[in-house]
Amino acid sequence: MIDCWRVLSVLREYYSYAETDAELIPICESAARELSARVRTNADCSDIRLINAAAAMANHRLCTKKAYADEGVTSFKAGDVTVSISPNALVENAEKEKTQAILAALPLLRDDEFLFRQVSI
Repeated sequence: MIDCWRVLSVLREYYSYAETDAELIPICESAARELSARVRTNADCSDIRLINAAAAMANHRLCTKKAYADEGVTSFKAGDVTVSISPNALVENAEKEKTQAILAALPLLRDDEFLFRQVSI
């Protein structure tokens, strides 16, 4: 299984959140478990590509959670300075990071997906 503590350390290194480790551990554990289920049997679960992919998955979940929890607050104005934060942009960026990290880890993952479509002639 992918080490949750390493996932947390990568998440903390690349992303800054106000949450405590106790609040982040369940999200990291969930991402590590989900990704571990897809790892090839001969792959090394301590490979940094898997750790980064799990951290990116955890980050995506955090960004999605924050986007819904912010209740639409997207800007702050103090005098002449206005700071705007788009929750949708935050989630889109996290989705891109997650996709890139999973693509990097693809050689270590099983291909269990099955696509069934109608063939048109």
